Amino acid sequence: MKNAIRFDGRVLFLSADPAVVERQLSGENVSLEVAQPLRDQISTDEMTPAWTCFYYDETLGRYPYIGLKCGDRFPVTPDSVKTGGFSVSVSGARRGKGSSREASPYAEICAGIRLVIAESFERIYQQNCHNLGLFTSTDFGLVERVQAGEEIRMEEFTSGWDPLTQEIIRSGGLFGFNKRRAENKVHVALPVHPAGPMTYAEKLIARSVVHDIKSDERGVPRVRPGDGVFVRADWRFSYDLFTPLSVAFLEKALGEDYRIRDRRFYGINRTG
Repeated sequence: MKNAIRFDGRVLFLSADPAVVERQLSGENVSLEVAQPLRDQISTDEMTPAWTCFYYDETLGRYPYIGLKCGDRFPVTPDSVKTGGFSVSVSGARRGKGSSREASPYAEICAGIRLVIAESFERIYQQNCHNLGLFTSTDFGLVERVQAGEEIRMEEFTSGWDPLTQEIIRSGGLFGFNKRRAENKVHVALPVHPAGPMTYAEKLIARSVVHDIKSDERGVPRVRPGDGVFVRADWRFSYDLFTPLSVAFLEKALGEDYRIRDRRFYGINRTG
């Protein structure tokens, strides 16, 4: 794994001024100062409006931010982000609010974005970014460093997260992490806490914690808020909007010949 990363490409500031966004999409580079104020509270519905979610593969890379309203108009057009050569996207507070659609960070990735910087993030959007291999940061000081071609240490993206999330970020996403895990190249310690009371939800999680990717052993004595764990769910479901997207993720990460370890558990039979 790399200990430092260089983000080759341009920085796209999602400004509240549509003219500033249009200038960047036309090829002009601007500074953070010029881009102020940045758009706050960008929702996943603006990043990928509902109609874009009929696409479930790299076609999504044509449409990130297509529903973003800045001022009196929608400055982003199909393919404009992807053809603009951007690798970093910058916005204001509460980035990723709204529905928890994995299509949003996936569309960004497919358009070439590798790092998103914001004043703050909504939790599910940021977790989806990490799981898909999109770096996140609230440090606006990174902007000038990225524009100067500086390598950014991996620790600047992992600091402050629980050990499991740190390893997922280092591995380039959840699929990379589980591949390393299956190859015994990474191990995240299970939570260890003194005996004490738990809520009902904590008890359910504690008894379902998976010990190892190749083992059916489950359960720890106690979990607490802030722990990062994998759990085995008794029931799972997916529906028509996100099932194809999940398959696209699997095929992109593992190839078209991937196999589910326990088809009975997942209710999937790819051969018929």
